[in-house]
Amino acid sequence: MQKIGYLIILLAIAIFLYSKYPRKVNKIIEQKIGNQNFSLEIADNVYLLGKGLSKRSTLCKNCGMLFTFGFETLQTFWMKDTLIPLDMIFVNANGQITNIFTANPEPGKNDFELTLYQASAKYIIELNAKTSEKIGLKKGDIINLNL
Repeated sequence: MQKIGYLIILLAIAIFLYSKYPRKVNKIIEQKIGNQNFSLEIADNVYLLGKGLSKRSTLCKNCGMLFTFGFETLQTFWMKDTLIPLDMIFVNANGQITNIFTANPEPGKNDFELTLYQASAKYIIELNAKTSEKIGLKKGDIINLNL
């Protein structure tokens, strides 16, 4: 019985440490979108999918984040704790853009007041705001993801 107690304590410590110090974003892909190359950080686990680009004050011109989900479904994003304006590009399993939103920070709003951005997608790419417009992206375009 005592061994089980120690095991439970060790497991609790491991869970605590993982939640306090989860894997940082370290996977980056080079991705051509439209006529431009981007370095996209990959968000592919619960922690990174939830954190996204929140609390960052800058994003380099050709940088962004690629959110990957296990399957295509209605995805909902918001700008909670996000400090920089972003384009959210919703992409289905075939690489087709299903919607593009330009979203601005919403400081001071609580969770119930935040704007929700929804579309069917398996992937969502976040870039600096107005980048989609500058490179001529539109709904229906195809992005061949380098996954």
